[in-house]
Amino acid sequence: MNILENLYQNPPKSREFLERKIRIEGSKILLKGVNGSGKSSLILNHLSKFDNFLYIDLDDIRSFGIELNNLNEFIKAKNIKALAIENLKSKIELPICDNIIISTDLNSLHIDGLNQLEILGLDYEEFILFYRKNYEARTLFSHFLIRGNLAFSPFLSEFETTAFLQKHIKASKDDLNIKILANIANFMHQPLNSFKIYKNLKAHIKLSKDKLYQNIADLEDQNLIKTILHINDNITLKRVYFSNFALKSALSLHKDPKATIANMVFCELLKLKKEIKYSNQIDFIVPDMSYGILILPFLPSELAILKAKKLSNHCNELGLKRVDIISNSQSQIAKFEKITYNVMPFWQWAIGLS
Repeated sequence: MNILENLYQNPPKSREFLERKIRIEGSKILLKGVNGSGKSSLILNHLSKFDNFLYIDLDDIRSFGIELNNLNEFIKAKNIKALAIENLKSKIELPICDNIIISTDLNSLHIDGLNQLEILGLDYEEFILFYRKNYEARTLFSHFLIRGNLAFSPFLSEFETTAFLQKHIKASKDDLNIKILANIANFMHQPLNSFKIYKNLKAHIKLSKDKLYQNIADLEDQNLIKTILHINDNITLKRVYFSNFALKSALSLHKDPKATIANMVFCELLKLKKEIKYSNQIDFIVPDMSYGILILPFLPSELAILKAKKLSNHCNELGLKRVDIISNSQSQIAKFEKITYNVMPFWQWAIGLS
């Protein structure tokens, strides 16, 4: 009870809150998202609407020993109107409180009585809002590319981004998971070859296949990595991406600008809340929208259109009606076989994505 009293008497100090496209609406919420996506800021802003609340962060060492299943007595005694519990890892019995919000980084966690809400990393528009720099579009894109999409990324200098992201990962992941992530970085925008990662790590550390496969599954459950399926159900290979596209540069010396830009595009697509797939020729496919995306960042628009024309039969077979081609070249529109192809730079595409 002393711990609860201390937390109640010393709530987190208010901080400047920058509006996101996501809002907490409702009285019983389970907020999911990768560490660093902005869950805490969103929750603290929500709590500021209440004059009597209790905030518990289970990652705070000072919270050690709290019995979450015995909160009712304290809530009733203090007449608490809102309860927030951050960084929950396992199910609990919900206490009796008018407003409850719980945060977790685990996709697999479900709690009866709570409505799930997912918070993603900053999209391009949100980054611009947070960054507050009056640069032209191409420069803003470059800064986004370097810094990534975590909620604190706009406030980092270009020169501290890599070190900060490494520290961020080290603070929450053990040495094995860091090595796994570093290996996954070399498979970005490619089918994830877990066996090859196993062979790479086995040469340096003692490791079983089962342990590796479980750790990769855990990293996906924690939203650090995400995978997508091939459009052909008979092909089981999954492509892999980071939830923060800047992680590749922070974890690997191998440079692959196209893969990083593809990861940026993937992160933007997540806000559509639609299933995303791929084919051997089309980088991303959103079947529900009959929509495809080609990543051709270094091709002139004329050559990009020519490549699209060669793929028109394949796009027709997939039932696509629109294909956006992400390129740093000049915008251009063409139509082949009833499919519209739009060549445009990332910054134009991201602003127009709905």
